[in-house]
Amino acid sequence: MRTSCWNTGHMGQSAIAPLRRCPRACRLMLAGLVISFTVSPQTLRAQSASRSSISRLIAQNQLDDAEKQLWSVLSQRPDQVWALDLMAEIRMRQKRAPEAEALLRRALTLDPKDLQAHRGLGKLYSSLGNIPQAIDSYSHVVAITPADVAANVELAVLYQGAGQYKESVAAAQRVPAVSRPPRILPVLAADYFATGEPAKVPSLIPSLLRYANSQPEVLRDFVTVLLRNGYVDDAGHLMDNVKPVKVSADYLHTFARLRAAQGKPQDAQALLSQALKLQPKSFDLLYEAAGLAAQENHLDEMIGFLRRADEVQPNRPEVLQKLSLALLKTDHRAPAVAVARRLNAIQPDNPDNEYVLAFTLLEANSPEEAEPIARKLAAARPDDANSQLMLGIAEFKTGDTSGAKRDLQRCLTMDPHAPDAHYYLGLMARREGNIDAARVELEEAVRTNPDHVSAEVELGTLYLQIGNPDQARTALEKAIKLAPAVPQYHYHLGLAYSRLGMQEPARTELDTYNRLRQAEDEGRKSKDAASQPPATIPQP
Repeated sequence: MRTSCWNTGHMGQSAIAPLRRCPRACRLMLAGLVISFTVSPQTLRAQSASRSSISRLIAQNQLDDAEKQLWSVLSQRPDQVWALDLMAEIRMRQKRAPEAEALLRRALTLDPKDLQAHRGLGKLYSSLGNIPQAIDSYSHVVAITPADVAANVELAVLYQGAGQYKESVAAAQRVPAVSRPPRILPVLAADYFATGEPAKVPSLIPSLLRYANSQPEVLRDFVTVLLRNGYVDDAGHLMDNVKPVKVSADYLHTFARLRAAQGKPQDAQALLSQALKLQPKSFDLLYEAAGLAAQENHLDEMIGFLRRADEVQPNRPEVLQKLSLALLKTDHRAPAVAVARRLNAIQPDNPDNEYVLAFTLLEANSPEEAEPIARKLAAARPDDANSQLMLGIAEFKTGDTSGAKRDLQRCLTMDPHAPDAHYYLGLMARREGNIDAARVELEEAVRTNPDHVSAEVELGTLYLQIGNPDQARTALEKAIKLAPAVPQYHYHLGLAYSRLGMQEPARTELDTYNRLRQAEDEGRKSKDAASQPPATIPQP
């Protein structure tokens, strides 16, 4: 009777002999069992500990240490999916988006149902503004786990931002009401308004009130949705029901938006000022304060807020666009051009930014540099009246009269009421001695834009030229109301008064002209002196 070695209680040569007699497949199977036992519980626990410790390092932003450990894992097991996912998270934090995407795509080729990779791609594409691909990535998460709260919340937000309101509601409704995070409440409110179901909005308010003090930014966004849809009184009633234990910057921000919607811009600006004392480096507060200042035509204040916003978050295109145009309106032409150049360096070949640059260059008397940009815009947007107008003005200022006429007329075929097109056609007609045509164009310019100062002045001097001082007086008085600090306007109005026999008003206007000219000269001398290098004492 043959005794099996497994029953002897000891291991020796007799234990190996049966393995030698087994077929090859049997030996491989047994070898696999031995290997599986060697990687089992202790090794798996070690891997889990390694993964959790690396995740902890990433959460603590200790990216270098986390990356070293991940390289140690991946050098031994390059197809370790969780390590690829974590390395991708590090690359996202390092703003290395292409590498993060490649790592996540690699993980998905190894495991198409890797939720962390799909979720990581959704987060990555959202940060890049690629909404369709972000939606696709989070949709893969929901396809695998339909009740995934985080993915459905992200989908609701993304769909709402993309204008797909029914899909946004559907995603939000896959999240049980008790599990909905507060940030989804303003999203749902906006969805209900967009889908014509405003009666569903009040049902969200009890949940909102529970978070109004702990998460005031949610209250702000909800109130903003109400205001945007015209429910100003309801927004006011909602704010009346919120009594914060401690007034926060977000609460003041919300109240400022309410006051602005109620037609109280000064109160709104005061509230924003209070909020900025609590959060002086809040981009949202600074940007909104700039917008309110612009509404009140307080351009210097607007510029100050925009500059501070640019310091907090440099090179935001929306800030630079507004800052460049505000500087231009306040006659800071060189700084306006500098900001417009920054804008185009950040987003090259963006037509809107190129338009701002061409416009500032024209206003800064650099038409030769503006003209090729304007020509490129007009070619790219042949049906855009503003682009044709820009090109026509550039051609006029570079002396291409025939090209200017052609393109300004082309602008008027698209927009017959474009005041600047009429203004520049009027200038050209007057230079050519065609007074009647010039008068028609200039009168049309001020009719379509009663605040067109340059057209009013040109029309006033034209009336003086043709012997109509009464109409000249009307046009020039209006110009001075719009721009009282321009010396030449007072000089022309003084001439009109003089020709009407109004000697005392004429003297007043001429005195004003002389005073403003003197102030201009003194300001120019001070500026020139400030730009001179400091004097140095000669050395013996």
